[in-house]
Amino acid sequence: MNKLLISSRIMRVEGILLLLVAGIHLAVIPTLRSVLVRILSPGDFRFVWPPFLLNHAVVGILLIPLGLSTLYCASGIRRGERWTWRVGMTNAITILSLPVVLVAVMERHYFSALPFLIATILITLVGLSMIWPLVWVRRDLK
Repeated sequence: MNKLLISSRIMRVEGILLLLVAGIHLAVIPTLRSVLVRILSPGDFRFVWPPFLLNHAVVGILLIPLGLSTLYCASGIRRGERWTWRVGMTNAITILSLPVVLVAVMERHYFSALPFLIATILITLVGLSMIWPLVWVRRDLK
């Protein structure tokens, strides 16, 4: 199997994963709302819910074009098209910047929460697994 095909398949999986995460972000909004309603006072809920909702909705919506452009990139890599390297690398750096920003701005105690730590590790792995196939095939793209 050649490098372009392997890299294309990796990027396709990454695009699908990004779309799946987008769907999860959007699908969990009602569940998160019901949890927050139960654990917060009405005043706290009115304060916390709007930015929380905005965050989940925006991230979910923005992950859709990121996932779709990664899928589009995957088909171009398979054909050896040079432009796909720029699009794929832009997407990969975008994903990989998230854990860097989290480490820079989040207080360390948040990383002791297992779901938060797992999510940070997974997003780091996704970013790295998007970059290495692009670096691997860069010279093969025309």
